[in-house]
Amino acid sequence: MVLTPLFVRADDNKEYLVKAAFIYNFVKFVEWPDGKAISTQSNINVCIVGNSPLRKTSDVFRAASTAKLKLSLAEEKSWKDAPQRCHILFISDSEEGKVNDILAGLQGQPVLTVSDIDDFAEKGGMIGFVTSDNKIKLVVNTKATAAAGLKVDAQLLEIALKVIDR
Repeated sequence: MVLTPLFVRADDNKEYLVKAAFIYNFVKFVEWPDGKAISTQSNINVCIVGNSPLRKTSDVFRAASTAKLKLSLAEEKSWKDAPQRCHILFISDSEEGKVNDILAGLQGQPVLTVSDIDDFAEKGGMIGFVTSDNKIKLVVNTKATAAAGLKVDAQLLEIALKVIDR
């Protein structure tokens, strides 16, 4: 997987810039069902629920936008609105106590759930960020993505630290 170069400012939190770059690339390596297929969209909404430094990376998504496809980062007051508005929902670690309820409520919905909460993919989330050897890696839960009608490209699975498919 090749990450598209995105600009970085010295004052930005590099960890969350890397996570934002990954999330941007998920748009390229995940296929949504017909109603939300990227090829039929002019706007892709990456939503955040909870309090996260990822909120400060909106420039990454603006810079990655094209004339045909606008990427935007939006805060969601309630995860319950995600199926109507979001392609990707980043669940902040501030929501750790609610993660089981959020995942249960979104089960079967074509919303890619992403988080850096410990054991997120093991708990039923779709893509979890983990740190291994001082690098940000992915744990992908293909059972959860398939249940939501999403298909993860093999290239994304190849770079995953772990793939959960049961």
